Amino acid sequence: MSASVILDPAAELERATSDYLSVSRNAQMYATTQDYQLAEDRAWERVIAAREALAAQEPGPAAD
Repeated sequence: MSASVILDPAAELERATSDYLSVSRNAQMYATTQDYQLAEDRAWERVIAAREALAAQEPGPAAD
């Protein structure tokens, strides 16, 4: 199984959001501003990917 497969998009979004907030709250733990920015960018990209996966799983509006 590929590491990029999301089995539970809602749970992945929750984890990705939690990880992003952790990176944001702990900016002082990074050696440089550039290291922090890279970690924040990666965490945000993960949040976006999880949101997109969840949206793809949810049914769209009903057609009348």
